[in-house]
Amino acid sequence: MKHKPKHIIEYVSLVLVSGLVRILPLRAALALGWIVAAGSHFIGRVNVERTHNRIREVFGDRYTDREVRRIAWIAWRNLCFNAIDALRFPTLTLKKIRKQPLANLEPKLKKILEDCEGGFIFATPHMGNWEIAGIASDLMDIPLFVIVRKQKNPLMDAYINKMRRTFSMEVVYREARMLKGVVDRLKEGKVLAILPDVNSRAKGVTVDFLNGKTTIATGTASFSRMANCPVYPVCTRRIGWTQHDAVLLDPITPDLAMDKEEDQQRIMQEVMTALSNEIIQTPEQYFWYNKRWVLDSIKN
Repeated sequence: MKHKPKHIIEYVSLVLVSGLVRILPLRAALALGWIVAAGSHFIGRVNVERTHNRIREVFGDRYTDREVRRIAWIAWRNLCFNAIDALRFPTLTLKKIRKQPLANLEPKLKKILEDCEGGFIFATPHMGNWEIAGIASDLMDIPLFVIVRKQKNPLMDAYINKMRRTFSMEVVYREARMLKGVVDRLKEGKVLAILPDVNSRAKGVTVDFLNGKTTIATGTASFSRMANCPVYPVCTRRIGWTQHDAVLLDPITPDLAMDKEEDQQRIMQEVMTALSNEIIQTPEQYFWYNKRWVLDSIKN
């Protein structure tokens, strides 16, 4: 297959950067990420004003201009750190993960799986390094699976899938026929990790979130009802440069006696309320730069 020059350049760049990031010590690799973050934030001013406005939209006058700038900077720096971490995922081991604070959840997760008749759903926001929670769960023998979109660049898609195959985490592509496969996996005792905090381009439900209202997809609630399994909101936080913690919140269970649409509304509102409360506590941990900004759905 003949590839576009743009795709080849992107692929070669990714391979070269990945190789460099993996051979460097962790802190040196993160220092490289810090330089990229600082240059693009303070000099390039990538989406800086837009992000400041989003933070003010949520918090009003709660934070001074200086505090807003700090929240935006830490959030951007953490995003660049997340990219470095992602390129280094193939170097992660269970031994390394167990040195992280989030490893404290391992016995609790295994007890939940033991007590469940099937699996359950992780609902996690774009907060901290949300992807490392999935890798950690996989290394701890939690039978995790995720739903992803194919990359537009086929070379990049193949490379990312090669990195994913370093672990046993299963990937389900987002497509029209995926529904039954997702529900079957949940009933078999597997765990779905899903990010619900993006605005819905299709029909969804309107919920309160981050001191505003947003329309989001009902996928989390639909899967929960169809598989009759609980939803566990979970939030990650980066501690300093290299440490990661996570909090597992109370489960939200479907009520099959309720009207389907009413129950989906209830589930999604409870999920988003739980996530919102965690984000508001440490706003610098949140990904304020998302192109599909969650609060834009009502405006559009």
